[in-house]
Amino acid sequence: MSVNPKNLRAIAAQTTYPVAAAADRLAYEADFARGLCERHPREARGWLALIDRAVEQAARALAHADADSARAAVALAEETLAPIARVAKRYTIHCVGHAHIDMNWMWSWPETVAVTNDTFSTVLRLMEEYPAFTFTQSQASVYAILERFNPEMLEQVRRRVKEGRWEIAASHWVEADKNMAGSEALCRHLLCTRRYMAKLFGLKPEEAPVEWSPDTFGHAATVPTYLARGAVKYCYMHRPGVFTDPKPRTFWWRGPDGARVLVRNDMDEGYNGRITPALGARMLGFTRETGARVMLYVCGVGDHGGGPTRRDILQAMEMDAWPVFPNVKFSTARAFYEALEKERPKLPTLVGELNTEFTGCYTTQTLIKKANRCSENRLADAEAAAVLAWAALQFPYPADALREGWQDTLFSHFHDILPGSGVHDTRTYAHGLHQKTMAMTSMVETRALRLLASRVRTADAAGAWPSEFGPACAANALGAGVGFNAQDGRLSAAEQSMGGGPRPFLIFNPTAADRCEIVEATVWDNVHSNARTPLKERRFAVRAPDDSLAAAQPVAAGNFWGHEFVTLAFPAAAPPLGYTLRTVVESPDFVAPADGVRQLGLKQHCAYALTERSPEGLENEAFRLTLDPVTGGIRSLLEKKSGLALIAPEAPVPLLEYLIERPHGMSAWSIEHGAEGPKPKLIALQRKSAGPWKAAIDLKYQIAESEMTLTLEARADDPRLCIHLNGTWFQRGTPETGVPALRLALPLAIRKAQARYEIAFGALDRALNSGEEVPALQWAMVQGFIGKRAAGCLLVNDSKYGHSLDGSTLRLTLIRSACDPDPLPEIGRHEVHLALMPFAGNLATADAIRLGNDLNHPLRIVGTDIHPGDLPPEAGFASVSPSNAILCGLKKAEEEEGVVLRLFESEGRRTTARIRLNREMLGRVASVVETDLLERPVPKSTARVTADGIRVALSKRGIATVLVKLRK
Repeated sequence: MSVNPKNLRAIAAQTTYPVAAAADRLAYEADFARGLCERHPREARGWLALIDRAVEQAARALAHADADSARAAVALAEETLAPIARVAKRYTIHCVGHAHIDMNWMWSWPETVAVTNDTFSTVLRLMEEYPAFTFTQSQASVYAILERFNPEMLEQVRRRVKEGRWEIAASHWVEADKNMAGSEALCRHLLCTRRYMAKLFGLKPEEAPVEWSPDTFGHAATVPTYLARGAVKYCYMHRPGVFTDPKPRTFWWRGPDGARVLVRNDMDEGYNGRITPALGARMLGFTRETGARVMLYVCGVGDHGGGPTRRDILQAMEMDAWPVFPNVKFSTARAFYEALEKERPKLPTLVGELNTEFTGCYTTQTLIKKANRCSENRLADAEAAAVLAWAALQFPYPADALREGWQDTLFSHFHDILPGSGVHDTRTYAHGLHQKTMAMTSMVETRALRLLASRVRTADAAGAWPSEFGPACAANALGAGVGFNAQDGRLSAAEQSMGGGPRPFLIFNPTAADRCEIVEATVWDNVHSNARTPLKERRFAVRAPDDSLAAAQPVAAGNFWGHEFVTLAFPAAAPPLGYTLRTVVESPDFVAPADGVRQLGLKQHCAYALTERSPEGLENEAFRLTLDPVTGGIRSLLEKKSGLALIAPEAPVPLLEYLIERPHGMSAWSIEHGAEGPKPKLIALQRKSAGPWKAAIDLKYQIAESEMTLTLEARADDPRLCIHLNGTWFQRGTPETGVPALRLALPLAIRKAQARYEIAFGALDRALNSGEEVPALQWAMVQGFIGKRAAGCLLVNDSKYGHSLDGSTLRLTLIRSACDPDPLPEIGRHEVHLALMPFAGNLATADAIRLGNDLNHPLRIVGTDIHPGDLPPEAGFASVSPSNAILCGLKKAEEEEGVVLRLFESEGRRTTARIRLNREMLGRVASVVETDLLERPVPKSTARVTADGIRVALSKRGIATVLVKLRK
């Protein structure tokens, strides 16, 4: 008889269960023993002889055995293999029981709550039955479910945590997307979760050192950088990217600053494993690659929860008793990583992003994408306004409300919510959380900024007041515009003045850089005029704190719930993290400047007549844009200082592309090749405002059954071409017809095009230039050459993430109508705001980040009235330098009466960041300390107090957090 262990399995297939089980057991033991021969070549010859003898003897006995004799035959064979058994037990499989619970994937929120409750009920019952059983659970959000809906069960979990049998692997609020979540949002995952785990379980951050993200669809290159500053040492993942070189099972992952985490890549085994004897072969494969004698294996039914079953536990206990087999122990993730570190295997080090997995997820479910970006931005703006008002004006800092807003936003980072791979209810729940957050942030900002405005001295700007003409002519404006423009976290433009005379506006800059921009303010129902001229026909000017006047350009007018309004555009310069005052006054004699921005088209002096076939375009000091009036496509985009045309296609086509991907499955996750659909048809071209501060052209397109308006806008002293998309999308995808998509396409006239994309805490160059969809945050930049001169374009967005470079054509996917699992994710209104900036030479990453922040954090404008005040009409609270030091977080400290500032270095050079603080507004710096992301002092703080603020060291591409205590 052959000694091949397969004969044992042939015997098992032909006999009753007791004999079959014995034969299978010895076959798996023999397989593992043979694998050990490869790992131990000195003993291999003798061991192979033992294996042959043991298997041959057992095979003869088992062929005609009953249950008792079968067990005896296997026991005798195992005695023969005893020298190998002693070595086999030096290997250990750490079985980590886990239940992967997707937050709102193919079901609604009530089902997520039920899944969590049922899963934990099962796990707790199994723990009562099997004292050796341990369990690991990630995600702070599931524990929040228990706290709210089943506090009695939470008490049972607490008891198991104290016993060491229930491992908390929650370092993040959810198993979050790592490509579309912003820099500060990723930091808040750690901060919110660590504090919550301390509250619920008394856990120190170091007691939960694992980042558990098995199903996350990709990982930014800077993930190790922020993890290491939040007490995370280890990372468990399953998706390290399928369109890149295969990744090892275990490796060190190093961030661009040098920080690193130890990664277990479970791509081969998966995170919903069953415990079977095949673990022996998995152990051999793992040790063959890594040299380690310990392996992590995650087991338990998942996605919809469930966790390990009784069969898994019994199977593990049985296999652990096999003498010629690894130890099979229920364990914890932390125990595995610590055991692996003790062995000090020679593991490779990887640097860079671990992408991409599902590229369709960068563009699917645009409502969720927009809600996320808007929520992150408005939370940051609200915190900036609130903490500065707290420090300067004793504003009551709404810590609990802001924390809840962050937690709701972090929940929507879950890897099937933010990526858009969920059902309809997933979208509605995420958008509901967003609306809740927007209501809160807008009220925080409104309260803080109106308080600030009430303390700013506006009486100096009053000038001459109009005389009153009796009750019939009394001001009607106060009470006008309630709630006007307050959607999506914007601030209400309700009238705050007396309605007559000068109207002051406070303009607040939530970013840490000087801003000089064209802003808009709305005035209401001013009736003070002998002639009673309608509001929209009046002429206004804007007075600055230095008493200079600027023209106010009307850009909109209308009626809103019984009140007339006019929206005015004008220039304003605001200091970093500060404010300036502008006062709108009626000025019939003030003449607007002739320069600024202008339309290029011919002007017909007859108001009711059109200009036939006029050239069309826009021009300001920085660029000249010419359009094809037939298609609306760009004929040329000229950067005027250099004379370089960054866009100059031979045959202009519309900026909008409509295409239809071939029918395919998993359309929310995956992008398929497709054919260009019918070209967007230009059905109207209309000039809008014509200067002096804004000039715009509306291009209305028919795209199949949809109408979309693309507005191109130039602003004075602004190098950016602003692009606004508005319209209703009716295109739907189906499994039969494919997936319709709308993209912005920019055919750049450069060669050797190279793309750089913003990621969390910086930017990344990617060599992909064949149309592959890649993720980016606020911007994408393409640089290359025109002739021998360096040039490029920066494209900034307010709500999009999926970009591609095809040769020298940069594309941004605007809408993509996936059809499963949500059949109608995109039908409805869409509003997108973009900015395109051509440049000669090179553009620094720090400048691109600043421009991205400018678009995503617009100047905030609140009205006020004429009053005395103790604050000057213009002041900055704080500023950050040099330019490569980027401020990404500003908040009140969690435990201390202090201000927390978070910065990162963007250019790859060691830097000393300097934060200048306005002593008159904020008081003097009493103390400063550098902390980790959890606001705990670091061992070696580099933060120091200076004459005008503080300074702190920033490593290359590193992060620094400082806690500043102020004293009035």
